[in-house]
Amino acid sequence: MRSVDPATAARHRQVVELRIAGRTFDEIAVEVGYAGRQSAKKGYDTALRRWAIEGVEQQRIIQSARLDALWQVTYRAVQAGDLGQVANCLRIEKRRAELWGLDQPKSHHVHVEPTTTNTKAGDMVIKKLHELRGRQGPLPEDSVPD
Repeated sequence: MRSVDPATAARHRQVVELRIAGRTFDEIAVEVGYAGRQSAKKGYDTALRRWAIEGVEQQRIIQSARLDALWQVTYRAVQAGDLGQVANCLRIEKRRAELWGLDQPKSHHVHVEPTTTNTKAGDMVIKKLHELRGRQGPLPEDSVPD
């Protein structure tokens, strides 16, 4: 990829930062000075390609940056004595661990004991058929003609 002048690099960085902050491409176009939303999107895509960030990975990085911003505000509040924000800090850290797969996968082992009821389905069906046959009487082919 060819080199980019410092002004363009700064513009690309600003586009990515605004996108991380949750701005739409229309808003980014106005703030950064692009002709329209398509130009802002193109600048964003170019910046991500330049930094070799793609697809899910780019979304992880964006989400992580947002979590960093939330963490800083929340943690400062805890340091200032707002202990009610501790739960928010823990939720942010939990989300970060999920985002980056930091926690060990959980496995569950289930053991099921067989029941002691009759499980011979075939025997049960045959018994029921004999009961029904007894109530119905002989079938036409079972009867002997005179």
